[in-house]
Amino acid sequence: MKKELLKPKIDVVFHALFRQENKHLTEALVREILGENVKVIRTNIDRHIDISDPDQKLGIMDLRTELEGGIKCNIEIQLVEKTAQINRFLYYWASAYSEQMKRGGKYTELHKTISIIILDHEIRELEGIEELGTKWQIRDEKTGKRILTNQLELVILEIPKAKRIYRENNQDKISQWLMFLDDPNMKEVSDIVEENKEIREANDELDKMSGDEELKRRAELREKYIRDSQAELEFAERKKAMDIAKNLIKKGLDIDFIEETTGLDKETIGKLKKG
Repeated sequence: MKKELLKPKIDVVFHALFRQENKHLTEALVREILGENVKVIRTNIDRHIDISDPDQKLGIMDLRTELEGGIKCNIEIQLVEKTAQINRFLYYWASAYSEQMKRGGKYTELHKTISIIILDHEIRELEGIEELGTKWQIRDEKTGKRILTNQLELVILEIPKAKRIYRENNQDKISQWLMFLDDPNMKEVSDIVEENKEIREANDELDKMSGDEELKRRAELREKYIRDSQAELEFAERKKAMDIAKNLIKKGLDIDFIEETTGLDKETIGKLKKG
């Protein structure tokens, strides 16, 4: 019976897989995402969190790496949709950028900082953009071509979008990596592993790691917590939608309008009307 592999999108697994000893795997991943030949100098191995501590269960599990030339590249995975996500992305980028400045340091010592954000969901701000690897920078409003500075760079990757792109073009390297990170047990990933040497190497390493009982326990706890957080979020969103629907019902608005506004189905709205 084939061994069930741990999912690299679970942050504790991601950190274990792309640790300092495997920085060549991190190089391969970042190279495909950025479309540049990069060299990883080091990864920060001090950012692991202890998931047995309830206060740290929502800790930021970004993998902080330093590339050749002093460039900072942070990779973070978000499996639960949160509010004001773009603001969060900028805040985390700003945190990583400002941390370079030591007391008494000079602004000239600040290096380019890249944030790579991998999402398990799609976001409204990127709706209609069916591509991966777009680099978001500070550009001028008039032409959209002049870059003010290369110090800031964001790359936002949505796993559901990667799956669609892979179905259209199974040779797309970024979507291949995201398919692997999402679930290495999928049939499609078996095909990818056959063709992509670097993902095959990552998969072999993951196979060894998946026999580690302590890591499996931590991954299971982490995954359960993520599922519980998602369920709580969905419950809160549904309650909010129902409260809005009740107010619209009181105003005597049309059921089709209420359905479109709240996302609730007609049956639920009908029950709310009856009280």
